[in-house]
Amino acid sequence: MILIEIGVQDGEREYNHYSYYETFTKDDHDKGKITERTILSEFFGLNLTDDDYFDDDKDSYWNDTSAVYINSVQDISRQELETLKKLQIVY
Repeated sequence: MILIEIGVQDGEREYNHYSYYETFTKDDHDKGKITERTILSEFFGLNLTDDDYFDDDKDSYWNDTSAVYINSVQDISRQELETLKKLQIVY
């Protein structure tokens, strides 16, 4: 199970969202079984393509007028996830 921190830069404002996948591990992400583009596409309901890159490093994508990117991916336990849900950090 992985916890994902998603960054958004909208002009000078920056903020984060959190999401998770129960069926993947950090190792799966590192090996490309789930890509950052897939994660961002699913989270924001987008169909991101190579043309949607925000930067030359291909780490960020356009979402309307904002740049979106993955800040971190880490393994998380079921108990930790339930705590984050109770705190309404992850939905």
